[in-house]
Amino acid sequence: LHRVDRRQRQMCIRDRAKKVVKKYERWYSEHPVYTYRMFERTKRYIYYVVQEVKKRNMPMEIALLPIIESAYNPIARSNMKAVGLWQFIPSTGKNYGLQQDWWKDERSNVILSTNASLNYLEKLYNQFGTWELALAAYNAGEGKVGREIKRNKRRKRATDYYTISLPRETDEYVSKLIAMKHIIQNPQKYNVEVPYIPNAPYFAEVTLTEQMDIDLILKLADISSEEFELLNAHHKRPLIPKESQPTTILLPQHKVCLLYTSPSPRDKRQS
Repeated sequence: LHRVDRRQRQMCIRDRAKKVVKKYERWYSEHPVYTYRMFERTKRYIYYVVQEVKKRNMPMEIALLPIIESAYNPIARSNMKAVGLWQFIPSTGKNYGLQQDWWKDERSNVILSTNASLNYLEKLYNQFGTWELALAAYNAGEGKVGREIKRNKRRKRATDYYTISLPRETDEYVSKLIAMKHIIQNPQKYNVEVPYIPNAPYFAEVTLTEQMDIDLILKLADISSEEFELLNAHHKRPLIPKESQPTTILLPQHKVCLLYTSPSPRDKRQS
């Protein structure tokens, strides 16, 4: 957040003092173990998300949004059937090209869901004109935000995020993001420990050209089932089928070579 370019600084989410922001600053400060574990969980994904946000010249705060949505947990599932880092509900996921079937749920695909979410946020920004309103619409729905803007226009009132009437949950949603930004910028002030996160990609994409059992992938790449799930939560079955297009999986960078240098399943059967 400190090292954004000039254009990004101009686009950053406005930082207006609100009681609810202070409330969540205190909450995260008073729950240091939870906050630390949440930051630890970001290690697998944050580098990738930051790079994608940078490519689009979006505010760097957007890279923190999965903290608010899912605590950066790709297997998170809400009562409203929202899934993944970015918490897509089924209908919005389909609208943004995230396939959901018996074999997989791409709402939990780290790469595809990040791309879909940033596309959606850019669309909302272009529709409403500010990032605060875009975030509010991401949470409450664009219909709700649009209706409140129209209501204020009829009353000849301002139509910015801080003036229109929004659900309490949405107000807290944006305030949580601002509070998290403050903590990341100055963790000592809030008595929060932020773990070291390498400035390098954690994972890499690997293309599978044939059907494979996940158990076999675990053996070849020498990774745990938990590690595989946290990177590939979109695969719902113990088998990854061969499709019309090659299927990709994510592996930790230092494990990719093991999969490529190990004998293929066919070779292992013939030996």
